[in-house]
Amino acid sequence: MHLQIITPTGTQYEGEVKRFQFTSATGLMEFLPGHAPMIAELKEGSIHTESEAINCGNGVVRIENDEIKVVCEPARQLDES
Repeated sequence: MHLQIITPTGTQYEGEVKRFQFTSATGLMEFLPGHAPMIAELKEGSIHTESEAINCGNGVVRIENDEIKVVCEPARQLDES
């Protein structure tokens, strides 16, 4: 599957993945190759692939024909004070 993560500052990630997992408005979701077309709300947190975790803000996920597009806000930085 081809994953593209886009924020207002540009493309944050682009590449091939075998698994895609994120937290939606209704709970944890996972996409594998051949998933039916779908649009879902992305809640701020981590997107997980088989090899890494990518932090994102709130946004939208669309999957169709093994193409996953994520449009989201940049992840907020935690205040370490």
